[in-house]
Amino acid sequence: MSTYVERALFIVAPRNFGKSTVLRSMFQDPRFGTNGDIPTASNLSDVFRLGKDRRLYLRLMSPHESGESLTDFIGKTKGKMTGGRWCFAGPLHPGAYKEMPDAVTTIGRFIKTFDPERVRVVLLWPSHHEDENEEFGADTVENLLEELQEVDGRVEVLCVDGRKRGRSGLLLADYFDFA
Repeated sequence: MSTYVERALFIVAPRNFGKSTVLRSMFQDPRFGTNGDIPTASNLSDVFRLGKDRRLYLRLMSPHESGESLTDFIGKTKGKMTGGRWCFAGPLHPGAYKEMPDAVTTIGRFIKTFDPERVRVVLLWPSHHEDENEEFGADTVENLLEELQEVDGRVEVLCVDGRKRGRSGLLLADYFDFA
């Protein structure tokens, strides 16, 4: 059975901006089977059923922080999403870090490899930190919005305010609610 990727969701922000917290907040939606409670990272599997024939591969740690290369990231994702209908959700850094390229390059390669129906990129900005991050300010976010929209016609880009933890979970979960 071949693998068919329906949707991909990428949360993009620098280190320690709360990417995994935002991803875990999707579990506020009771359809994810947690009665609306946001689980801790240690209590989560990386594969979830979204319906009788659809699964979600959820990564909480970015390939940048895991020390992966782009080839490693794609290979690991292929290894998890085998056969059937899949969705993907995971974090990325906006810029290159360690062996991983920037988010724009990574998302472009993901699209080329998996050919998903839709791709949504969520820029987490501003963050829950009170002090402003000079590397990921308004100008950087604006440039990233522009670059991501040039990647492919399937890419949707939005910004989510990360200042209040747990506020965007249902917005993200709704992306995976379709027939």
